[in-house]
Amino acid sequence: MTVSPTLGQGAGPRTRRRATVWPVMVFGTAIGMLVAAGVVAVSGASIVDALGLPDAGRLTTVGLPVVRVVADAAAALTVGFLLLATVLVPPQVSGYLDVAGYRAVRTAAVTAGAWTVSALLMVPLTVSEALGRPVVDVLTPGRLAAAVPLLPTAVPWVVAALVAAVISIGCRAVLSWGWTVALLGVAVAGLLPVAASGHSAVGGSHDIATDSLVLHVVAAAIWVGGLVAVLALALSRSAAQIVVALPRFSAIAAGCWALMAVSGTANLAVRVPLVPDALFTAYGALAAAKIVALLLLGVLGHVHRTRTISGAVQGDRRALLRFGGAEVVLMLATIGLAVGLSRTAPPGPVDEVRPSRTGEVLGYDLVPPGPGFLLAGRLDLVFALLAGGMLVGYLVAVRRVRVLGWTWDPLRGAAWVAGCLVIVLATSSGLGRYGAATLGLGAIAQILMAFVAPVLLVAGSPLELARRTLSRRGSPGTPSPRGSLEWLLRRPLVRAMRRPLPTAVVFIGVLVSLPLGLLDQLLQSQIGRQTLDALLLSTGCLVAAAVSTRRRGSGTLACAVLAVPAAVGVLLVARRDVIAETYFRSLALPWVPDLAAEQTRAGVVFIVGTVGALPLLVMWLWPRGSTRAGRPRAPGAAGGRAAVSRAVCGDGRDGPGVGDRGHSQDPTVSGAACAPQPTSRSRGPDVT
Repeated sequence: MTVSPTLGQGAGPRTRRRATVWPVMVFGTAIGMLVAAGVVAVSGASIVDALGLPDAGRLTTVGLPVVRVVADAAAALTVGFLLLATVLVPPQVSGYLDVAGYRAVRTAAVTAGAWTVSALLMVPLTVSEALGRPVVDVLTPGRLAAAVPLLPTAVPWVVAALVAAVISIGCRAVLSWGWTVALLGVAVAGLLPVAASGHSAVGGSHDIATDSLVLHVVAAAIWVGGLVAVLALALSRSAAQIVVALPRFSAIAAGCWALMAVSGTANLAVRVPLVPDALFTAYGALAAAKIVALLLLGVLGHVHRTRTISGAVQGDRRALLRFGGAEVVLMLATIGLAVGLSRTAPPGPVDEVRPSRTGEVLGYDLVPPGPGFLLAGRLDLVFALLAGGMLVGYLVAVRRVRVLGWTWDPLRGAAWVAGCLVIVLATSSGLGRYGAATLGLGAIAQILMAFVAPVLLVAGSPLELARRTLSRRGSPGTPSPRGSLEWLLRRPLVRAMRRPLPTAVVFIGVLVSLPLGLLDQLLQSQIGRQTLDALLLSTGCLVAAAVSTRRRGSGTLACAVLAVPAAVGVLLVARRDVIAETYFRSLALPWVPDLAAEQTRAGVVFIVGTVGALPLLVMWLWPRGSTRAGRPRAPGAAGGRAAVSRAVCGDGRDGPGVGDRGHSQDPTVSGAACAPQPTSRSRGPDVT
């Protein structure tokens, strides 16, 4: 009889020293450092030389890419171990971290400390390079403090160091799963400032270059860090959790590889012209090497999916560790290659490409909008991929609902599809292209993101769809997916944000703060403009969800929200000075001579845009019966009554999770197909 290791029990004798993943990490990081330093030394096409900056000395030239590799590796490990604790291994029933999750969070505290130190080291190295002075000359506190705020490439490293320090401290204090989710979000956000800086953030098409690079960096961090965390789990005393973690990570890794391929292709298309002279430059050769490395990683990932996962789940982890170690080393070498690529000038002298003032600020030029300006769009990679993922996920869930024997109202699906299309319309059509440069068209896009898209998305009932499709069955002693959702919805912060008053305060605060200074700050960069869209969409969804519940106060909320765009419009019309005047004048658009008149037009758009908030009131006044869940099909359809019984009540193996209250069930099914199920108010996620 074979005994598999359990939580807290090692697979071998206690006196035997257990293998760890850290030697592979140290070796792979060293390889990445050598690759980065070697590329910088032999490429002969340094971005510093191309920009005409003086030589800062050998220590800065070699030390900057070497430290950058360490910082990127430490950031990826932090994200990966937090991903392990948050997504890959389930928490305990109480909501506290399991043994594997606790160890992962404590490991993330160490890697975040390394991230903090390396990010701090990058600050003087970056200042030294920008000033063209040896690093020892800029280490004077006064000189460093005076130079950092003036350098757009140094400030992101300060922000990254602060974020990493917060994560390191937080990981030593948290014990619950919910706080781990927050730390993971902070860690991913900490990747963005550095990713959005550098030569991808300047020059022509820097909007697409920035979007693609941000997506590329986030996907790489999740993939690299997640793989190392999974290998560490396989070598730990909590190796039994690999049965859950490995299949989950396999799906995530496949998505990360696809996202890296798409974003890398977009970034390469912007930076390297498709001509032989450009492809045979140092930048083109390094880009080709990176493509080959990505393809090799894809092959190794396919090997994992086809050969190692099943064996590792059954207890034989040798193939997983062997192929996984090789993949980690290749990943870290690719990070070194990417760092070397970022230190290499794109094809052609930089001074030959002279974009207009509008192109320097936005990344693209603009002509006066004509009648068909909506078709003259510019793809927003972030929101286009977000809308596409939301659409595909929803359709897959609807298909699963039908397989389980339930119907789903086509109007709900149509509303969700329309909401996704509105997001694309507001961000990637002519509205998104011109809205970044003109207040009037920008106001239309903001109304679409704050009112129209949220109402359509909430009308699609995604939460009810998730309740219908998520499994009620989990591993022994661990929460089921549906139980975890119900537990999350019962958290105090989530419950508060589903109530009318807190939701109204947040939403009104965001909209009113736009003309009071928030818009000035967010319009300055591509990341800022996307943050604005994300704020409007998320807070708008909160309001629409609160109104749709028709709780006490939701009707008042609907009426109050109707007045918000009108109030913002009146504020814009009455204001004498122009908001974000410095930004709009920097665009130098000859066909927008009067910024005050453009602001007045934006105010009128907001006043008239009150109509865009009317669907909130309609949603509140809509008959209650229209929000009920889809009814089961007649017996014999998709498995008949037995299939419906299994889907709603369980079949003995897939029983209902505790806390399944709060969503409607068809009375004929709940009465005839299954007996009433007990409920309880457990502190943690539900277990079945």
